[in-house]
Amino acid sequence: MVNTTFVNYQDNAQRGTGALSWLLFTSSGVTTTNTIKGARFVNAKPVHFPKTDTRFDNDNRGGVAWRTAVFHDLDGSVGGKPNSYVLIHDGDNDSVATDETCEIHSTWNAAVCTGDVGRLFMNKPGGTLAELAAGSPVALHRNGKDHRITGNQSNVRSGTEMRVKTERQEVFLSVREMDQGSWVMFELPGFTNAASGKQQASMDALRKAGETSYFRDKDALWVKLVVADAGYQGPVVEPVGRLVAQATISVSR
Repeated sequence: MVNTTFVNYQDNAQRGTGALSWLLFTSSGVTTTNTIKGARFVNAKPVHFPKTDTRFDNDNRGGVAWRTAVFHDLDGSVGGKPNSYVLIHDGDNDSVATDETCEIHSTWNAAVCTGDVGRLFMNKPGGTLAELAAGSPVALHRNGKDHRITGNQSNVRSGTEMRVKTERQEVFLSVREMDQGSWVMFELPGFTNAASGKQQASMDALRKAGETSYFRDKDALWVKLVVADAGYQGPVVEPVGRLVAQATISVSR
């Protein structure tokens, strides 16, 4: 969206509102590459991600895309920070990408975060939709909070570390829509094997690594996904049976 003026988007006694949002509680594909610049607001609240209302959800409480609602504010005309991302942050659907460096807008149910935000996928290569749906639950733990993952996907921010909590015997991790050199690190307690990546001899070496790598300590496997080729972003919804990613790794117990 470019050079658009929004007028009179204000809350009233019946409902909260904002100029920008996503289709309510949707599970349709979501991407971090939706952008806006040159926005102008006249008597208008810029953003509103309403709390999920089970009367109006569209897929039996799944809301995969809604739980990770995000768009890229190129010039800061929405949130005041150029090259930032506006992410849902409503207490129930806080993004694992948000932290104390973000600016929280409680009336928007949103956070404004700088840094490179992309997409994390946990799809098994070649897996069917039924297999993906039947997998054990996954949560990403960061900053003292568990973030429940639905649909095997989440937003992530470059330069962050998080713990993967799951009973799965095998986990697939891939990132898309991120810049060259961006990286995300994961701790996987109880896991021991990585199918690819470069083995590093220490955590210090892993943190300094400029390529997708892993390090195994006595309690966990640590994985660092590094984007080596930012040229291909990948489709929002991939064809079943094909996994295309900027960086990917599979790990097992």
